[in-house]
Amino acid sequence: MAKYPTYPFQPHTIDTLPNDLVALYRDMEQQLLAGICSRIRASGEMNEVTIQNIRALRANGLSVQEIQAAIQQTEGLSNTKMQQLFSDVLNRNQKYYTQAISVSGLTVPETLVSAATLNAIQRQAQNGVTNLTASMGFLVNGGTTMLKPAQAYQWALDSALLKVESGAWSYNDAIWSAVRQLADSGLRTVDYETGHISALDVAVRRAVMTGVNQINQKYRDQCAEFLHTDLVEVTAHLGARNVKGKKGWEAHSEWQGKVYQRNKITPSGKYPSFEKTCGYGDVQGIGGANCRHSYWPFVEGVSERTYTDKQLEAMKPENRPKIKFEGRQYDDYQATQEQRRIENAYRKARRREICADNAGLSDKAAESRARRIALSKKYSEFSQAAGLVEQRERMRVYEPKQNLSNGIPTGPGTRPTLKRRNP
Repeated sequence: MAKYPTYPFQPHTIDTLPNDLVALYRDMEQQLLAGICSRIRASGEMNEVTIQNIRALRANGLSVQEIQAAIQQTEGLSNTKMQQLFSDVLNRNQKYYTQAISVSGLTVPETLVSAATLNAIQRQAQNGVTNLTASMGFLVNGGTTMLKPAQAYQWALDSALLKVESGAWSYNDAIWSAVRQLADSGLRTVDYETGHISALDVAVRRAVMTGVNQINQKYRDQCAEFLHTDLVEVTAHLGARNVKGKKGWEAHSEWQGKVYQRNKITPSGKYPSFEKTCGYGDVQGIGGANCRHSYWPFVEGVSERTYTDKQLEAMKPENRPKIKFEGRQYDDYQATQEQRRIENAYRKARRREICADNAGLSDKAAESRARRIALSKKYSEFSQAAGLVEQRERMRVYEPKQNLSNGIPTGPGTRPTLKRRNP
């Protein structure tokens, strides 16, 4: 009998699927920042800039047309990459479920999920990403003001002008205060219905994964019905969330990797309830916020579990060695969170460096560069100590090599797998 296939959307795959698309929007973010800051650069010695010079600079900001052109070019590349991504997801699903049905001794249907349904999901995902750029801007003034990109240049000069006029600030310090706020913010997007503000790259990742999860869900439901099973197997990974809560399913490390029952086809009591144990449909459960777990139909007597109970027990936080680094201890989940924190700090330092370089603030650029290099070193050392693969594509911030009107450079995206420390 042929071997049951391995489910193609394991946690490391889910985690890396949106990387290329996220990189595109980080490219655009850096182009806009560089464009704004380069127009702030004054001629001559910066410490001799007068208030009249600042007012003259105010007329040289980024035009709405330039900004819109950059956004449209990004959206065009994004649509192409998204089509490629969804095509890949569809092919993986089709291949897996074709093999699974065949191994189960059934005839593979001509169509598993209708093209109309899949196209609707893809269009919704693409529209969702496009809508993000319509509400994006920079968050300044202590997080109280959201600025459209076209307004950011004027705001930076107005902010600097007020400080210079007070007599307490030099031009360099006043400009650095403004461009540092733009760099620290990065592009944000706001949900006007809820008022929730997210980093643009985070929102893009979330929108893409929503579409991917919807496609996977359609395939799961259709094939579970075709296979006459209500059982599902859940993926597992080291570093799963282990923070317990009142609902009972917040600690994903407790329920990952096992088989569960969704409906009432299988004799009651043989398998735990999927919804009640894993929190399906809840933001803190499987498939919720920042969750990399997935699941697929399990056919009793045909499917083989990916992990044994002994292997899953060895993956639990209480049975894993602690990670020691710079006088602190981390479990696997805390280590992945610390790796994300260093990546975020590195990107912020790089944005500061780009802004300072383009604004002509060489001393601030050097400070930010030193900070970035130190973070890069710490990232390597921490990842090695924690047994985590370095995901440098999460840290990469592409410095623009072209003017806004000449297109947006693209960078290669990689899809690393997570290295496992032996239990």
